[in-house]
Amino acid sequence: MKRLINIFFNDNIKSLKAYIKTKELFEKKGFEVSQKYREEAELNICIGGDGAFIRGVHNSNFPKIPFVGINTGTLGFFQEISFDKIEKFIDDYLEQKYFVEKIRLLDCDLKTNDIVFTNKCLNDFVIKSNNSEVIHLDIFIDENHLETFAGDGLIISTPSGSTAYNMSAGGSIMYPTLRGFQLTPLAPIFSKVYRTISNSLVIPDTSTLKIVPLENQHKKISFVIDGIEKDYTDVEYFEFKKSLFKLYKLVFNENWYWINMKDKFL
Repeated sequence: MKRLINIFFNDNIKSLKAYIKTKELFEKKGFEVSQKYREEAELNICIGGDGAFIRGVHNSNFPKIPFVGINTGTLGFFQEISFDKIEKFIDDYLEQKYFVEKIRLLDCDLKTNDIVFTNKCLNDFVIKSNNSEVIHLDIFIDENHLETFAGDGLIISTPSGSTAYNMSAGGSIMYPTLRGFQLTPLAPIFSKVYRTISNSLVIPDTSTLKIVPLENQHKKISFVIDGIEKDYTDVEYFEFKKSLFKLYKLVFNENWYWINMKDKFL
């Protein structure tokens, strides 16, 4: 049987060109290429920007098959391979000149109407009001009440997601392999009536974060999972903890994270 590669790409013209080029080069090496996720493949390639990478991960349900990204977008923080380095990438892949990075994921159990929905994220979860009103949320860490939050909302991000929405909201940058996750407030209200921590809070991955909407907020919750927004009614609580799943990503340059950090942000 031929070795199989899954390739996902967005509708960008440059992404289509990258797909055609990558497919032809792999097929010349004797591989079979699929545009749809197939569980017998040995590698998932996502072509586009970070959005294409995240969609590829979610659409294939966080498999153990490793991922790598070819960047044809603007930021491309997950996408290590540039368009003009596709041939070198394939040669390096065949010669196994890479290591596999295990990216930590975050789980959230959302309870509403006696039903529990379990979700995983690569970057972040966001809780906010679905009608632009101030949202009020009780925050518990390991069953200890920390605060009653009032503001636009909360971001709960993984280390790999710390450079996304979290950073834009003033959160800290965490190296992807660090064991923990981050709680970052969105426009918190700080007054004599409302007292809240205005900085981001790094929580160890041995802890559980529970967020409970105040009673009058139950019907006004918007929940965003890696950029995918859903509205819920009668939410009883959100519970966040480390996932048993990990994302496996190929890395070809051991200094990639710091090179990428400087290239994208400085």
